[in-house]
Amino acid sequence: MKLFHRYILSKWLKSFLYAYLIIVSLLLLEDIYKNFYLFIKAQSGFTKLVKYYFSLSVSFISFVIPLAIFISVLFTLGQLHRKNEIIGARCAGMSILEIAKTIIVGGIVLALGNLLLESFIIPNAIDHVTSFRLETDHKGGYTTAVSKIGFYNHKDNRLWFFKSLDKLSHTARDVTISCYNDKNVEESRIFAQTATFSKDKKYWICKNCSVIIFDPLTELPIDVKLFAEKAFKMFTEPPKVILASLKKTKDLSFPEVLESIKYYHNESAENAFLVKFHQIFANAADCIIILFLAIPFAVMGVRVNPFVNISRACVFLLIFLFCGATCEALGNSGILRPAFAVWITNILILLPILGLFRRAM
Repeated sequence: MKLFHRYILSKWLKSFLYAYLIIVSLLLLEDIYKNFYLFIKAQSGFTKLVKYYFSLSVSFISFVIPLAIFISVLFTLGQLHRKNEIIGARCAGMSILEIAKTIIVGGIVLALGNLLLESFIIPNAIDHVTSFRLETDHKGGYTTAVSKIGFYNHKDNRLWFFKSLDKLSHTARDVTISCYNDKNVEESRIFAQTATFSKDKKYWICKNCSVIIFDPLTELPIDVKLFAEKAFKMFTEPPKVILASLKKTKDLSFPEVLESIKYYHNESAENAFLVKFHQIFANAADCIIILFLAIPFAVMGVRVNPFVNISRACVFLLIFLFCGATCEALGNSGILRPAFAVWITNILILLPILGLFRRAM
């Protein structure tokens, strides 16, 4: 590697690290301001708090990396440009792409790392953060149950109603489960005082329940069975998926998306999960796009105040994010196909980026 490339890489990595740490620190401070009193009130131990804030910082990675790339590229190349080092390199015959080669390679590595982390590591961190907050709420005397939940399993034609479902113990109260056949005719209905999802056996166990059997032709009840306790091995819907139906899709982790898609076979219900599925992969592409967006703005205009180009870059980034959010909303509503809604903004922005590079050359 040339000395100049090592020089640029070292300055960019330092800027990226500083930007990343500053953003993560601000996000952690916000959480400390909102939740630290509750953790102290619940008498959470020091070790648990360290694990919680470490997991919380890991959960921020997919959001922070693109911003840190954008800020660090503008700062590093902008600083080199102000000191006329970019001009000296171009006088030596180097193009903009050649000058920023190590930054581009580093950005691609970060984008791939972001994808892997979001697929495997970050979901575990999010689960740990969620579990810790639920335990804290429970110790602090706050309820960890969600009231009045309805969930339809399109895969197995089962409709669930819960008066309440505890997110910590996975125990539900006053449960009604309606089972339908392929013709959407109700075959049976279960009423249970309590139902608990067994984490080991992966199915629901109902207590004090009654099972009503219906005639598929007349749709009238023909039999009633009472049970003090009964295991329904065919009811394998995990509470995580049922609770995921209450979340905004942007807050779902990769495993939650994959698990939820299994239970949605109609197009209207599946769109939001498919949009989130494609968005996870598009986030890696966003890192690279934001990188190529920042490079020309950082090196353009010798006589222009650097803050002008930084402002233009920020406006361009905001337009890109706004268009992406708009298309995502259209995909969630079914107006656009999920894959098209997620990727169209990334594809269209390539044209102005090419124009910016042509001007910067």
